[in-house]
Amino acid sequence: MSNAQTVPATGTPTTDALPAKNYKMIDALDHQLRVYDEGPTDAPTLVMFHGAPHNSLEFRFNVPALVQAGYRVVIPEHLGAGGSDRPENVELYAGHHDYERALAVVDALGIDTFYVEGGDRGSLPLWMLAALNPERVLGLISENVSHLNGFFIDPALDQRKRSWYMSYFQFEAAEEALRANDWALAREFFDWHPDMEHIIADWERPNGLNASWLNWYHATVHPDHAPKAEPLLDVSVPVLQLYSMNDPYIGPEQLITGREFIKGPFTLKRIGGAGHFIARNAPDVFNREVITWLDARESERRGN
Repeated sequence: MSNAQTVPATGTPTTDALPAKNYKMIDALDHQLRVYDEGPTDAPTLVMFHGAPHNSLEFRFNVPALVQAGYRVVIPEHLGAGGSDRPENVELYAGHHDYERALAVVDALGIDTFYVEGGDRGSLPLWMLAALNPERVLGLISENVSHLNGFFIDPALDQRKRSWYMSYFQFEAAEEALRANDWALAREFFDWHPDMEHIIADWERPNGLNASWLNWYHATVHPDHAPKAEPLLDVSVPVLQLYSMNDPYIGPEQLITGREFIKGPFTLKRIGGAGHFIARNAPDVFNREVITWLDARESERRGN
């Protein structure tokens, strides 16, 4: 099954936090991750992976609707982000370790099967969980990034151009340049981002800038640290691919190249004007499309 539809981005966020009582610390590969967990423990679970730079607050406009719709929402804050540990060892931030820590989190919570959602940095654990654990992942919802083989193995020229910043961040001067003049360069780079004050608060903690943002690029892209990119297995679970047509960093070509490795039911929703972080920038349409899709999957799973 495959279909494509374009929907407008709408919605005005109305809250600035998630309830503190729903956070917990979980040990994942010898490091503590802060994890947001809300909803009935016997409800279908959606594990959401935030991008970088950000933390669980990326989904603060989505959690209430998802829980009200009958889902349990789990948001692990990546190593270095939010309230999670911020070690200095660069290799710990490689994308495949995000996957391993994500698996450790769901195991620690006693969650057997679950849906996954994410984008940006969250794309690696998202797609790896679905490819490597199809017996546990009930379905996958991706923001902009298609199957990783389409992005990392042989990206199109347009995508290479869009990813220029990954090379810039390898230079030692990048950290100093980003910090200068009250984060002037960083603010210009993210002039579209509505959550810069949350992000800068993360950066200003000890080891904050490297841990919550730059180390992922150092570990995942830099040849001194990054493992050789190997093709990921095909994904057979149902996929809802959300794509924002004005994402400045993720081009449409990878939707085509990545589609080759998606073998299960596939739905594409093109969303106008939602930028790089769809859940954050277009919460109303995100919540509607995701809940509709999840409800359909649950109905199929239960034989209704």
